[in-house]
Amino acid sequence: MLQISSECAAPVSGALEEDRIILMENEVYRLPQTHQEIQVLSGIAWITLDQQDIILRSHEKASLAPSKNFAVISALNNMPLILTLRQDKNPVRT
Repeated sequence: MLQISSECAAPVSGALEEDRIILMENEVYRLPQTHQEIQVLSGIAWITLDQQDIILRSHEKASLAPSKNFAVISALNNMPLILTLRQDKNPVRT
């Protein structure tokens, strides 16, 4: 399940690790299952996870619930897509 937010909250120091990804037209990125938050810095993202699609625009973010599947991300509208991806460095094991 995806949770969308348009707020830009700073991560708690030391709790999250951040990566920046740039996707061009016709590129697809398979998000590692360890990443729990996606924020679009520029462009429009199309994200698919567990047969659910979501569109995120600049400055929007989504939190991903744990899943056995990978999320797939691609850029829309022939514009470069710039994302930050955050992962929990100390995941809670269930």
